[in-house]
Amino acid sequence: MDIENSKLIGMAMISLTSMLGSYYLVLRIREHHAERPDPKLTYATLTQMEKLRAETMRLVGDAVQDLRSLRAEIREETRSIQKQYLRSLTETRQLISKNSQNISSLIAQSQIANQRIAELSVKTDRIVLKMKEES
Repeated sequence: MDIENSKLIGMAMISLTSMLGSYYLVLRIREHHAERPDPKLTYATLTQMEKLRAETMRLVGDAVQDLRSLRAEIREETRSIQKQYLRSLTETRQLISKNSQNISSLIAQSQIANQRIAELSVKTDRIVLKMKEES
């Protein structure tokens, strides 16, 4: 083998190896920065986005309507509870008034009964005294 040819072949091999290495590095850098998975498979189209927006707006509208109806139901229930509370409060006041009237009449009746008992005890004492005196 010729020494000059071997130098030329060595230089060619070194330059070929360095070019292949740089090409390999470029491919690796490109692969590293490439999107995964393929953007054509993962990105949504404009029509799909419009459908999604329309569906989202419909769902939001339904939720708002449900919220309004729930608020109306809560207002009605609150009014109903307040009416029931006022009715029961009025009935309680009437019962308390009746009870106080009944209690005052019972007190008056008991005082009258006590007075009669006292009068009867005085009369029985007199009768007993008269019977003792006669005997």
